[in-house]
Amino acid sequence: MTVYDSSVLIDYLAGRDAAVECVHEHADEPANAPPLALFEVYQGEVFRSGSTNLDAVDDALDWIQVVDTPATVAREAAVLQDALRDRGDPLAARDAFIAGTAVALNERLVVSDADFDVDGLRDVLDLDLV
Repeated sequence: MTVYDSSVLIDYLAGRDAAVECVHEHADEPANAPPLALFEVYQGEVFRSGSTNLDAVDDALDWIQVVDTPATVAREAAVLQDALRDRGDPLAARDAFIAGTAVALNERLVVSDADFDVDGLRDVLDLDLV
């Protein structure tokens, strides 16, 4: 199973080769994203130039399963953030929540931006930077 960050989903929607290739390489695995990641994708659609088409986003991402995020995800995100803070390199709150989702599910997190390139993160989760 793979947990996708909004950065990969946005790059996928934009047709960026690395993201499209990554998604296709893992097409036989369950693909997940926390609701926060989808919200970030929708925000990108709302604030892009031109008219907003949320249905087109839904159709293009119909292969993603939205993860039900129980309280354990919030706790795992806080534990992760605490450990990273102690190393001096915490994540932004939204990124900690997304990474915490992958930790709670014990699954790989796939990202395509440097927001997750922090010291110690790879020690606690399987992270692929596309």
